[in-house]
Amino acid sequence: MSSRHSTLLKDVFVVASILSLMVTGILASGGSHHWGYSGEDDPAHWYNFYDLCNGNKQSPIDIVPSSAKPQNFLPIHLGNYDTNGKSLTLINNGHTVLLSLPKNYADYRMPFVRDGGLTNQFIFAQVHFHWGAEGVRGSEHTVDNKHYAAELHFVHYNKKYGSLGNATSHPDGLAVLGVFVEESKEDNPALDPITSVLDHVVHEGNEWVLNDTLSLRDLLPESLSKFYRYMGSLTTPGCQEIVVWTVFADPITASEHQLAEFRQLISEDGDNLVNNYRPPQPLNGRTVHVRSASAKMAASLVAVLLPIVALLAL
Repeated sequence: MSSRHSTLLKDVFVVASILSLMVTGILASGGSHHWGYSGEDDPAHWYNFYDLCNGNKQSPIDIVPSSAKPQNFLPIHLGNYDTNGKSLTLINNGHTVLLSLPKNYADYRMPFVRDGGLTNQFIFAQVHFHWGAEGVRGSEHTVDNKHYAAELHFVHYNKKYGSLGNATSHPDGLAVLGVFVEESKEDNPALDPITSVLDHVVHEGNEWVLNDTLSLRDLLPESLSKFYRYMGSLTTPGCQEIVVWTVFADPITASEHQLAEFRQLISEDGDNLVNNYRPPQPLNGRTVHVRSASAKMAASLVAVLLPIVALLAL
């Protein structure tokens, strides 16, 4: 074989390899088509460009408490959630505003969640918000078709996969805690470190390190004893069905003034960033479990009474 032919074959091989990597990258990312919450890019059209958005285990869902199956889960355990720090960064990504930890955050301080029926320890990645143009809607999950004014999602990845990126390739990759936000007359002090600086992240790509200390635990309901559990998906494209959902029954609160601060943000389209929620998706035969203090008490009572009944039967 001539050196010219050899060089040509090498060039062809390099080009083929690059094309292969490009195709693999596109498949792994699920594409990069523009998506949004209104017009032809709204949630009803996502499946045209992201096949998984038409799957059978999609989120969010409408939670029907009377149909939820009681389950005697252990209480949710939160690790490092009460750690106060100013290192959280607020980011407007054009679809929502999120809080994330710095990349060099010490492992021993990393917030995590375990127990409560979860199969492993899940490491905190970020928390983001969904809200409406007014207080009667904004949450992604609903309860008996009732919307809340907003909803927080605390995203965690399965520790055994090492990173958020790796975890998104596995059906047990993520655990998300969903928290409803109910509109109230009074400000919620826990939200002040966030709402007070939202004017620094009005536009897509804006980032701001919080001025005041923030405890993630304060962004959760006081009582975590009752929650709903089901298997579902990401609520944004590519809608991967990799999420163990925990949705707490008790909401936190936010005043009209605080909610208005979110509504002044600008989306990637240049419009006001409002109504950034996906409507409830079909349950498709999935079971929604409910964990509550009363369910645990009933189970404990049965455990105590069964031996007594057995003795009386002798």
